[in-house]
Amino acid sequence: MPSPGLSIYSYGDEKDIIEEESSGSPPLAVWIIPALSCAASYAFYNIFIKKGSASIHPILGGVILQLVAALFGTGLLIALLVSGDKTFELHYDKDGIYYSCLAGIAVGVAEMLSFAVSGLGVPATQSIPVIIGGSVLFGAVLGLIMLRETLMLHGWTGVCMLITGIACVALDPGEKIDEGGDGSAIEVEGQPPTYWLIIALICATAYALYNIFIKKGSASINPILGGVILQFVAAAFGMFLLGCIIAKDRGTSNLNYDRLGLIWSCMAGIAVGTAEMLSFCVSGMGVPVTQTIPVIIGGSVLFGAVLGLLMLGETLMLNGWSGIVLLTIGITIVATDPGETVSGH
Repeated sequence: MPSPGLSIYSYGDEKDIIEEESSGSPPLAVWIIPALSCAASYAFYNIFIKKGSASIHPILGGVILQLVAALFGTGLLIALLVSGDKTFELHYDKDGIYYSCLAGIAVGVAEMLSFAVSGLGVPATQSIPVIIGGSVLFGAVLGLIMLRETLMLHGWTGVCMLITGIACVALDPGEKIDEGGDGSAIEVEGQPPTYWLIIALICATAYALYNIFIKKGSASINPILGGVILQFVAAAFGMFLLGCIIAKDRGTSNLNYDRLGLIWSCMAGIAVGTAEMLSFCVSGMGVPVTQTIPVIIGGSVLFGAVLGLLMLGETLMLNGWSGIVLLTIGITIVATDPGETVSGH
């Protein structure tokens, strides 16, 4: 049993590294259910952001959702500590804390940008696939650069399909279905500015970095503790930016919000808090990031498209649904790619 305050795995122990690499990725049946649960949580999180984005300032919304996520995780952590469950161990080390903090900054940036994109009027059926599909693409590249985990030809074929799918979804005009449910399309007031795609891809990069940092620290910290730390760091980062805005404007006159904006931000916080702890859990199982990112993050593309239709009345045209199919196939290909890990990462 590892001593309190130390990770179950030690990156400084060469023997453990060799054993971890030789054991390979765990069986798909072991991690696929928590991974898909995580993907569903992310999909709900994106839908809740879309629901509240027009009713709250993006930075304020990001701060609120992260504080709610942090409090949710803290409550769960306290409940497990006082329950006396002998199977629960609060392991951590400096690497785990360090990468949890970096993940918090990355996801804080991503969440505020996600609020900003949704606030521009971009349909969730477009923004979610582009942001999430983009994070899969950038995650594969960053996994190679930062973790030295490479894809085989099989996997890079999937990456090419992701690029094509993102382009199809981003260029789809879509339609808004009247909430009355009669199926008739109504004209959406105005079109979102074309630069939304640039913001969305920056957001996708931040999400990819967030997943890389979680992978780097997952073996060195308890998943719930890691989730709580990154959530508080993200909230602190957002509060700093919020303070800068208030100081610049000399007041809070530009921090628009209403009751619905606060409610949806809180619901998004619970969803993302659940997703972040599940993400730490799956990464801690030893699954390569080139597989976890496509399944956890990329899996929410499909869930997001369905939820966008059911909860927001947004749908895509043939071009967009073709992109969703390409994204789904590309995610599946990347997730099932055996890849290879270069020793010494």
